Amino acid sequence: MINNKPNNKKYHQGLFIPKNPDKLIQKNSEGGVYYRSGLEQKMMIYLDNNDSILHWGSENFKVPYTLKKYDTILLEYKETQHCYYPDFYYEQLQNNGSITKVVAEVKPYSNVIEPKLSANPTSKQVKNFEYELNMYNKNLNKWTYMIDFCNKKGFEFIIITEKLLG
Repeated sequence: MINNKPNNKKYHQGLFIPKNPDKLIQKNSEGGVYYRSGLEQKMMIYLDNNDSILHWGSENFKVPYTLKKYDTILLEYKETQHCYYPDFYYEQLQNNGSITKVVAEVKPYSNVIEPKLSANPTSKQVKNFEYELNMYNKNLNKWTYMIDFCNKKGFEFIIITEKLLG
């Protein structure tokens, strides 16, 4: 199982035990799945309690992708191989009786928009901007590969932020 125990004290993390365990694709040895943020926990509650969700899982498969990053010292792009573990996969019963298979990534809204650098930034603001820009680039790379993967499998890919989860 890919969904291993989180250990980052900066985030709201823990073990989610579903009320509807039959819907969960794969449980860990503790009978649930781990969440890595409050947003993921809200998503798990939604998936567990929504009657139209037939099955769901968290980080239960991986998709290889290539990260393209600009090397500012060598002034060229570097490519490195990685694996992407999407936050959620679920199957949802539609009103017409069909089943939609969805891969969902849960991110704060600030992580899905291109970062901006303010005028006359401090050195700390520049450093933070560089980090945010690298994370944004990494997410775009992952999502490009995930969209291609989902198109080949007949899945939908969505990004869910706190604007949807509340």
